[in-house]
Amino acid sequence: MKSIKEIKKIATDAIKIQHDTIGSLFDRIDAEFFNVVSEILKSNGNLIITGIGKSADISRKLVSTFNSTGQTALFLHAADAIHGDLGIIQDNDIVICISKSGNTEEIKFLIPLIKNMGNTIIAFTGNNNSFLAKNSNFIIDVSVEKEACPNNLAPTSSTTAQLVMGDALAIVLLVCKDFSDDDFARYHPGGSLGKRLYLRLNDIVQKDNKPQVDIQSNVSSVILEISKKRFGATAVLEEGHVAGIITDGDLR
Repeated sequence: MKSIKEIKKIATDAIKIQHDTIGSLFDRIDAEFFNVVSEILKSNGNLIITGIGKSADISRKLVSTFNSTGQTALFLHAADAIHGDLGIIQDNDIVICISKSGNTEEIKFLIPLIKNMGNTIIAFTGNNNSFLAKNSNFIIDVSVEKEACPNNLAPTSSTTAQLVMGDALAIVLLVCKDFSDDDFARYHPGGSLGKRLYLRLNDIVQKDNKPQVDIQSNVSSVILEISKKRFGATAVLEEGHVAGIITDGDLR
């Protein structure tokens, strides 16, 4: 077992490498990135995001991010694509292919098929001389100096670069499309986020279950009403009209 000091150094070194990786991406936001944004904005198709291995995991996450921010996206596993799932890709779709090496067998098999279909291909790759890069319409450089893994093998920095660059693309598209918090709420109706953005008090209050007390009510009655109706507050009525609101915080 390593000592506390040794473990701290290993962890902080890994974080430092990933931190530096993210910093290196600033200079990659260039004319090619602008062209990718323009190509996606003018398209009336979907984004198809594909990859193999850990790049496939990043692809799935980015699909989720794009869909939640107004850009329809579908995930296509590179291995499954050549066994029937290629039919996901339609005429106007744009394909983002994520691969660190750009030379895996699945990618080398898949890319010519997509090219023959006439779809635009955007490469997210760490090797600009790879098969993927040479056969794509656009190249987003996500190369890294080294992985955070001390053996320089486990995908760490490389997947971080893929993820951060993909998120940057999603946010740019969101802003360019004027995607508002109201739009965001439509896609996130569930959970605490959806409730904060989308749910209104009128959606959950039953007409016969509205918390209310008379202005002459004592503190005990107010506490009982707030506790019973479970909305954290009650309206205070005077001659049938709302004179004010008392919250549970007011009673502390």
